[in-house]
Amino acid sequence: MRQQIKAVVLGSALLRLFACSSGSTTSGASTDGGTSLVTDAAMDSGASVWDGDVSPQAAETKKDLVFRTVGDKSLAGDLWLPDRTTPVPAVIQIHGGGFSAGTKDDPAEVLWSEHLISQGFAAFSVNYRLYSDFSDGEIPFPSAPMDIKCSIMWLRKNALNFRVDPNHIFVLGGSAGGYMTNFLGTTGDLPEFTPTDCADGAKESNRLQGVVTYFGPSDFNQLFNDPARVGLSNLANGEKKFIGLTGQTPCAPGSAEASGICKTASATTYIDASDPPFYVTHSDDDPVVPVTQGRYMSEQLKAGKVDVTYHEVTGMKHGWHANWKDVHGVGMAIRDEVVAWLKARSK
Repeated sequence: MRQQIKAVVLGSALLRLFACSSGSTTSGASTDGGTSLVTDAAMDSGASVWDGDVSPQAAETKKDLVFRTVGDKSLAGDLWLPDRTTPVPAVIQIHGGGFSAGTKDDPAEVLWSEHLISQGFAAFSVNYRLYSDFSDGEIPFPSAPMDIKCSIMWLRKNALNFRVDPNHIFVLGGSAGGYMTNFLGTTGDLPEFTPTDCADGAKESNRLQGVVTYFGPSDFNQLFNDPARVGLSNLANGEKKFIGLTGQTPCAPGSAEASGICKTASATTYIDASDPPFYVTHSDDDPVVPVTQGRYMSEQLKAGKVDVTYHEVTGMKHGWHANWKDVHGVGMAIRDEVVAWLKARSK
C-alpha cells in the first residue's frame, strides 16, 4: 500500500548547465503498470487510443491556456497540436531551472514541442509557481507539483475538445522538471497531493500513463548524504533555502528532517506497483544531480514492481535533454529512444 504521509515543505535548487562529451549506455526494465481512466461512454464520444494517423506537417498552438489560478497568479500552458484525424496522446512538458527560473517558453521546451508534434503527439508545455512567486515564509512544496497536477486534470477534462486522448497522458522533464515528473508519477491521485481548485472545476484523475525523467532528483535523504554532493555548498545552500532547512547537515541520518520533510518530498517514498511506466535517464558525469539519483530511482521502481527503463549515458554534463547536436550524438539517440518508448505505450 502507498504510504499516506502528510505533506510538508521541500524543494530543490538545481542549475541548468549545457555541456557534453562522449556517451555510452546501459538499460533495464521490470514489470508493467498503468490504468484506464476514461469510461467507455467517453471513448465512444470520440476519444480513441492513438493509432498514429496524423500529419505532422501541419499543426496549431493554443497559447496561455489557464489550468489553475491562485490569488492573482494564473498558471497556464501552451498546447501544441498536430494535424490529426483521431485523438492523439499528449506529453506534458515540465521545464527546469531550480524552481527559481525557467518558463514554458524556454528554448528546450519549444524544441521538444516541435519534435513531439512531428511524431504525432500533442505537447502541453506548462508553467508552475517558482520560488519568487511565494511570500516570505512560504515554501513551494507541495504547491508547485500540485500546480502541474492541475494541468493534468484540466487537460484530461478538456481532452476531447482538443482531440487529445485522455487515456494516454505522459509527462517529460529534466532537472527540476525531472524532480516534478518523478514526484507526479509516484503520487497519482493521492488525496494529500491532489488539488481541488483547478480551472473549469476539473476533478479528473491526475494519474499518468508514463513518465520520462532526465537527471531529476528522486530521493532527498540520499541526495543530501551523497558523497558526490559534499563540498558543493553553493548548491546545497540553494536547496536548503528552497526546502526550508537551516542546519549544516540537511537530512542527516536519524534526524527529524530525514524522517519528515526529506522523506515526504521524495518520489521514492510513494512507489508502488500501481505506478505508471517510467523512462529514467542520467549521466555518470552529472555535476549537479549525481547519477546515483537516477540509479536509485530505477532500483526502487524495479523493487516496487513498476515497469522501468533506465538508460545511463557517459560523459554528459547537466541539462542535456534538448542538446541534440552534441558531437557524439548521445542527446539525439536518447531523444529517439524516448519517442519510441512513448509510442509503444500509446497503443
